[in-house]
Amino acid sequence: AFTPKTLFDQAPAGEAFYLPPEPLPGKNGDVLWVEEQAAAANGRILKMLYRSESLRGNPIVVSGWIAIPNTPRPDSGYPVLAFAHGTAGLADICAPTLFSNPHSTIALLEDFLARGFVVAATDYEGLGTPGLHQYIVGPSEAHSVLDSVRAAQRYGGGGKDVILFGHSQGGHAVIFANELAASYAPELNILGTIGSGSGVADTDDKLLEYLKDSPYKGFIMMTALSQNAAYGDMESPHSRWFTPAGRESARALETSICVDQLTATYADIPGAYIFVPGAPLPMTTDRFDAVADSTPGLRVGASPLLLIHGRHDTLILPDLLFSWVEDTCAKGQTISLEWFDTGHRVPYEAPELVSPVMFKWIDERFAGLLAPSSCGNVPKP
Repeated sequence: AFTPKTLFDQAPAGEAFYLPPEPLPGKNGDVLWVEEQAAAANGRILKMLYRSESLRGNPIVVSGWIAIPNTPRPDSGYPVLAFAHGTAGLADICAPTLFSNPHSTIALLEDFLARGFVVAATDYEGLGTPGLHQYIVGPSEAHSVLDSVRAAQRYGGGGKDVILFGHSQGGHAVIFANELAASYAPELNILGTIGSGSGVADTDDKLLEYLKDSPYKGFIMMTALSQNAAYGDMESPHSRWFTPAGRESARALETSICVDQLTATYADIPGAYIFVPGAPLPMTTDRFDAVADSTPGLRVGASPLLLIHGRHDTLILPDLLFSWVEDTCAKGQTISLEWFDTGHRVPYEAPELVSPVMFKWIDERFAGLLAPSSCGNVPKP
């Protein structure tokens, strides 16, 4: 019989739940403690704190949810669904396990539970836990996602077979996790990776240039702050991108503004007020190649991709995603691209349309069928 494993018998109360013990015991993917959090029709949902690894290779803790199905556990373990959420913010108060309902955050949660998946949903490094969240820093996101799978195996009874699924920022995260899995977590059998409204584009420069003067410029502000947190003042100084007024305006992102206030706060502020005119974008510096460090699509991943995207997405523009798919196909990655008549939040806006497409694709991965590919004839939006 499977016995759930935690390093400690009881979770600390309140904010202490998110604070690591010193020294931090265990290995990556070990669950320190859990706390029952929400009811589910097809299972039970707990909040967990688990061990992971920073960009620099230092041990850290990451919080998240784990949802365990009501169905009997197979001898080989439950299949694992690792969900990576969309942009929440940078501040600790923006951690999904603190401010949102798992049913509203994890797309199709009850469907996955009903199908016998154990679901792990990371908060990512620095959301709720110590340090600033490293937004769109690929290795940080990937470590958080892959170690949540290990946590689902050790506490939730998960087996070796894994599906990665992420929305928006989470699409960026799971595609990157798929690419790092062979080196970071080679024991995992990742069967497929699904991105919804994925935060990828033909070149990050094109996407970032668009966002700088769009209503969504707050996303670029978060990227700049996160690059600084990840790489430091020498490699990624604030002064490279922010005007003094822009840096002052951005301070609230580190403490009090979450995604639901992001657009309203910064939409009407001119980009020239916030960003240094003509400055390089946050993903590049003179000293290192942050583009290669955090851009999905430069490596072939462990599993095929299914991308679902809205034709009316005004955040991740469809034309830029289309170009990214063409370029990434050319590198040898298998990608199936499906367009829907929605905006950015595809599986949340149209679950009745998305669910049959996704679960058919997932079932085929478990059946060992050859993954369909849009490469060579990528459908335009």
